[in-house]
Amino acid sequence: MTKIKLAILIILYLIIIFFLSLKNIIAPQNFLILGLDPRNDLLEKTETTDTIIYANISNNFDNVKLFSLPRDLWFYPNSTKINQIYPNNFENLQKNFGLIIGQKIDKTIIITTQNLKDITDIIGGVDVYLDSELKDSQYPNQDYIDNPKLGAPMYKTIYYPSGINHLNSSNITEFVRSRKSSDLVANGGTDLGRIARQQKLFDALVSKVLQIRNPKEVISLYKYFDNNILHNLNHQDYLNLAIKLIPNINKLKLIKINIPTGENPKTDIIYHPIKFINKQWVFITSTPDYQTLKSFISKSLLY
Repeated sequence: MTKIKLAILIILYLIIIFFLSLKNIIAPQNFLILGLDPRNDLLEKTETTDTIIYANISNNFDNVKLFSLPRDLWFYPNSTKINQIYPNNFENLQKNFGLIIGQKIDKTIIITTQNLKDITDIIGGVDVYLDSELKDSQYPNQDYIDNPKLGAPMYKTIYYPSGINHLNSSNITEFVRSRKSSDLVANGGTDLGRIARQQKLFDALVSKVLQIRNPKEVISLYKYFDNNILHNLNHQDYLNLAIKLIPNINKLKLIKINIPTGENPKTDIIYHPIKFINKQWVFITSTPDYQTLKSFISKSLLY
């Protein structure tokens, strides 16, 4: 056997071994995605999470199931709402939210409002469909916040019509922050309404990102994510995810799982109790161990 034929056989053998080894590659599948809206101005000083999503990539890496948790869900171990679990370190974040959903969380991604503005500009904006108009006449006016002495009104009116709305850095902040509009009450309260709206934005963002095929845009997004977004993924995680997801990228599905949430403890997994807890308007589950919620999520992951 010539040296050239032997070299070719060795290369073919290595290629076969490589592809066989792909089955054994372990990539993170359970993610905690937090939307952080840090505020430090005249009207508000907070650093709490407005958007809380548990994302699970299927074992076949062909779909992603998304579960949104209301930020006012009561966290019994700390006697606080779950949106106040942050700030914290990744280990404690994943441990505490794991207690709530009954799943081991592999990685955490924390996206700020500024990150959203930057990402939408990188991908050229995003279109979000609203079933009904969004009108908020009590939205904090940035001109007043910057310099109240100039006489600008404390609040302003923002408006997004029903139908498709194009969002970019100029209007996405108001879209995700608004919580005083009338349409939110019709959707079950300000918190639930805003969750539904933010979920639509998240779906639209991820869908557009998955459609990107231009190498320059992919590299730009990767660099931005790695350098500007707070997370605990490492470069091996990136590689493992790419190996698992790329073969399924054209058929990858986003599946929203709506957790029954409302005011009826008989039908809703998460509900608002008759009495306030610690004088706060909150959501709870039927037992402090969140067993009904854990069971719901566990069963939802089976299909």
